[in-house]
Amino acid sequence: MSELRIFVVFCLLLSGCGGESESSPGPLIGDDEEAPPTAIADGGEQVEDDPVTETTIRLSDHLGSLYQAFDWSGPIRDPMRDELEIQNAATFVAMTEAEKQTLSQLSSERDIIAQIGGMGSAKLAPDATQASDQFSDYMDSIIADHGTQWRAAVRERATEVIASLGEESQFFWQVGNEVNASSYTRNAVYYFDGDTNGLSDSEFAMQTYVEYFLAPTVQAFQEAENATGDKVNVALGSVSAFSAPSSQTFLDDLLAYEIEGTYAPDLAGKQVHEIIDLITIHYLAHAYDANTPDHWKSTLEGLYDRWVHSDILGVWITEEVGINLASGGLGAGAALAIAGRYLEWIADRQLSPQQSRWFYYGTQAGNEGHRISDAMASLYSLTGGRDIIYQGTLTPDDTTEVRSFAITTDSGAEVFVLASVFSENSQTLTHLELPQDIQNQLAHREIVSATLYARDLTTPIDVTVSDNSDELLLNLGDIQMARLETLLIHLR
Repeated sequence: MSELRIFVVFCLLLSGCGGESESSPGPLIGDDEEAPPTAIADGGEQVEDDPVTETTIRLSDHLGSLYQAFDWSGPIRDPMRDELEIQNAATFVAMTEAEKQTLSQLSSERDIIAQIGGMGSAKLAPDATQASDQFSDYMDSIIADHGTQWRAAVRERATEVIASLGEESQFFWQVGNEVNASSYTRNAVYYFDGDTNGLSDSEFAMQTYVEYFLAPTVQAFQEAENATGDKVNVALGSVSAFSAPSSQTFLDDLLAYEIEGTYAPDLAGKQVHEIIDLITIHYLAHAYDANTPDHWKSTLEGLYDRWVHSDILGVWITEEVGINLASGGLGAGAALAIAGRYLEWIADRQLSPQQSRWFYYGTQAGNEGHRISDAMASLYSLTGGRDIIYQGTLTPDDTTEVRSFAITTDSGAEVFVLASVFSENSQTLTHLELPQDIQNQLAHREIVSATLYARDLTTPIDVTVSDNSDELLLNLGDIQMARLETLLIHLR
């Protein structure tokens, strides 16, 4: 177990610290380092730093949940699943007026992303030796009539939703879930009795997903657009385990795939990236690589630089944390750790809600007090739902990440700090040092609250404050923290 002396030396953006772009939080200065000298013009006069453009973030604009809405969340994934998803085109049931009214009310309050059904997640038991009934029934239907019945059902559902949405509503149809998962691959291979046309199993699964599911579904959406004159937003089926290089390669290959159009002739010759509006991925920000600690961020940078342009609006991470971590008692700590990373990403790139969102899965899993929903409710209470300003990040030894955020209240500036461990090795935190820039903005220079979110443990921490002319020292004692555990400190 290693011991860290962490220096938090963020420049408070509320005071207009100068000289650095928003994507760079400014120089991080320790005990033995001096701040760079102020620039002097040739004539001997001091040159004023360029003002910093602050990026304010409303947490609920970017943070979503699955199935149910919370005060701390905004967009919602897969509400009204029974009413919206089409499990079987042959037994399609139109939405009732009451269901349409419910959707209208929900969509007027929150943006929605919903799965269309069909292949869905293509779930398959680990010991299965044949394709699942849902997968087989879907494929049989598509092949039997070249997708005619499926496209008609999708067109009808899309038209119903268009008619139910409010004027400012944002609704995305997600076509598939974790389409690179082994269950998709095994279903495709089993259904065709192992005949993959000379392709690898993964390549064959991709071909099956696009030709039999994505393309006919998108053609139906386009038919609904033509009939109604309203845009239908399409999200590509999510790619899971996105911290893995193999998942990243799969997505690149999928986006570049050229459609044959056997069951969607209108789309023949187009590449997948041309027919979608949104990329969705799963499980990235929890990842840690000792050799490249910023792997999560460089992965997003590469993805945005390659694919997010005028046609593709952005990337949404439609599942984070997950049932396993949450049920294992790490829901609260992991949710805060991941929130810190995505808030940094959004601020650095100055991304709109449409360009970047993340969603927590497993919000209510685990014991009360240690759940995702508990931690995010605490953060929402702390901020009061106000806009927050990202100030900077320090990674003192590439295992622990400390981020600072500012909020403005009626009584002045307040700050909250998230300190999270991402490595597999436990760490001991002894104190944090905040520079004069921050302490000068704090009217009271006092701790409002300090809470450790550990595995199956949520506990207040006794933090004392030592004040001098150069820094504000937060004495933590000896706090032992393991992977994805997070310390949340609120100061004013």
